Amino acid sequence: MIVLPPKNDDDGCEVRVLLAECRTPSFSSYTLADAITSMQLMDRVIFNRLANPGPFGAKGATTVADVVKARGQFAGFQNYPKFDASIANRIQAALNIANSTKDKRSSSFQDHFNAAIQIANDQSIADPSPGTLVAWRTAGSGSPGANFKLHTTLMGIAYFFIP
Repeated sequence: MIVLPPKNDDDGCEVRVLLAECRTPSFSSYTLADAITSMQLMDRVIFNRLANPGPFGAKGATTVADVVKARGQFAGFQNYPKFDASIANRIQAALNIANSTKDKRSSSFQDHFNAAIQIANDQSIADPSPGTLVAWRTAGSGSPGANFKLHTTLMGIAYFFIP
């Protein structure tokens, strides 16, 4: 049975962001390998922002939640640990699938959740960009600013770095 880490710690906060932002096995083009890579990129963005929170509206941030709650940065998470009901419902629906012994999709959802939990616990994920990976947006939304350069697009998400 999959159990998420508590909401009030960094791992619990990060897991919920990863699950909210990364496509699940419900998508026809989903692969676990792509989901893992995507969540690792998200992890790196969050921790790069934590290392230098000022430019991202989180001046003085000392926790993942401080970064995630920064105004206008992570949609639906501004009041974390309370977060948007549609996000919470979507995560819960996927968790219900993962924990259902009667759902044929259970195994793939379990793998997805386990990957998110493992990534949130992994302190060794390296930055694969040629600069500092600091943002992601829905693919096709454009750059978050003039100094941002596209690193890669994966699973409908564009990842950006600052040189």
